[in-house]
Amino acid sequence: MRHARSVVMGVALATLASAAPSAQEQSAQASATSQGTATAEQTRERRLASIVPLKVTIVLSKYQGEKKTASEPYELSLRTDGNKASIRMATQMPAEPAPPAPPAPPGAARPAPRPNPFTNIDCSATSLDSGRYAVTVTIEDSSIYEDNQRNADGSKTERRRSVRMFRTTNALVLRDGQSTEFTAATDKSSGEMIKAAVTLTVVK
Repeated sequence: MRHARSVVMGVALATLASAAPSAQEQSAQASATSQGTATAEQTRERRLASIVPLKVTIVLSKYQGEKKTASEPYELSLRTDGNKASIRMATQMPAEPAPPAPPAPPGAARPAPRPNPFTNIDCSATSLDSGRYAVTVTIEDSSIYEDNQRNADGSKTERRRSVRMFRTTNALVLRDGQSTEFTAATDKSSGEMIKAAVTLTVVK
């Protein structure tokens, strides 16, 4: 009987001895998981604390020769975590009455739909060192203008409508309160010039 009890106690002690490292490992794993969670939370809090709110003002100016014919301001609020701020604007042009046309032959192509002027702006920003900010701006703008053709005696003969398309993407480095003109382009057909300027403001 004593021998049997000794065997049972030996087995129990061996079981406890083999279970102890497992419990220690579980405790170490739990501690590491807790530390990892705390570190991740601290990293997230530091990242959120480093985000700076900005206001970006973009002005599209149009010139005919030296004369400014339009100045269109747009304002976006964004953050320095790379999220994109966007503006989408479009004008729905009413259809003009047209004289009756003869029926189109079967299989004839349909006339293209009338284009509508629009302005699309996308902007994003990230923080750099020494109070500087990297700002990326993409602008798409279209406008419709009319060119009235005249005869030699000065009478009008034809009204021709054209659509001007303008697109630009620029990567800028700006400081709080800084403004810069970053694009100037001239339409070859009309001679109209369009300029784009941006102003960066840190929101306090």
